[in-house]
Amino acid sequence: MSSPIPPSDEPTGDRCGGHRAQEVRPRGGTTLRRGLSVSPLNRDAWDAQDALQVPAWARGGATTEGQEGMARDNTALERGLLPDLALRGEGFTTAFHYAPGRAHTLLGGDFCDVVRGEDGSVHVVMGDVSGHGAAEAALGVHLRLAWHTAVLCGQSQLEQLRLLERILTDERAREETYATVVSLVLPPHRRSLRMVSAGHPGFLHRRRGNVRWAEPRPALPLGLFPGQGDWRESELALSDGDGVVLFTDGLYEGPTSQGRLGEEGLLRLAARLAHLGTQAFVDALVHGASALAAPFGGLRDDVAVLHLACEGPGVLAG
Repeated sequence: MSSPIPPSDEPTGDRCGGHRAQEVRPRGGTTLRRGLSVSPLNRDAWDAQDALQVPAWARGGATTEGQEGMARDNTALERGLLPDLALRGEGFTTAFHYAPGRAHTLLGGDFCDVVRGEDGSVHVVMGDVSGHGAAEAALGVHLRLAWHTAVLCGQSQLEQLRLLERILTDERAREETYATVVSLVLPPHRRSLRMVSAGHPGFLHRRRGNVRWAEPRPALPLGLFPGQGDWRESELALSDGDGVVLFTDGLYEGPTSQGRLGEEGLLRLAARLAHLGTQAFVDALVHGASALAAPFGGLRDDVAVLHLACEGPGVLAG
């Protein structure tokens, strides 16, 4: 968890509600922003927005047809590696924002996924590979797909983390590369949430118009000291109408007039937005953090935010 920070400057007036994060996030190139409506996310939703983008070098009169075709193929390949966050079942909703730190790409080192178990349980992962290059993005895809497969094979949360660390250490290009991961499981009764963290930030727990910070038991990131991760499960009690919002540290590590937003600043921002619905909350949260960082160069890291909500008694609701 980051060190406490002094109160930071935050946008005033009606600065968050309804705005799109891309409006205040100059990246020096094409910026991908993913905020979905109440309907579940699937790859058609990515296609419907600005997913098919061609880098600047592949446009203009001097561009060869082969270069443009290669750029489009690369974009199609990256789009195919994005997660399908739609939950198969009634009552579930996801809202999602994803923006790579690199220009002219759809993938960064941040990754997340959602899987519905055969018993009705819901499994969620959010992770962040250290670094910002193409190799880190590729490693993030490896880890996400490995986690997805491990869930389908019935592995426990601890077994999943051990598998991910083995894959990370085998596949990383540099020995110093590591990854933070948080894994959540909502049992079918949805009266509690099982969580395991490998060095990842906490998450937001929404309840009846309030927002609090939930912090799983701290432990080492994957690959930092291989084989020494003392990961353990912890539990969070849930009530009807609760919601959970996962994110990577790119959301709150942007520069501000007070240095950086930080976890405490993000929580203050989220508390002012607690009255908003699922998608509006995600949009406004990203917009608020982006607006604070905009005068100082904007958010520079990958940013991923995932809001999980469900309807009906005994389940999460946004």
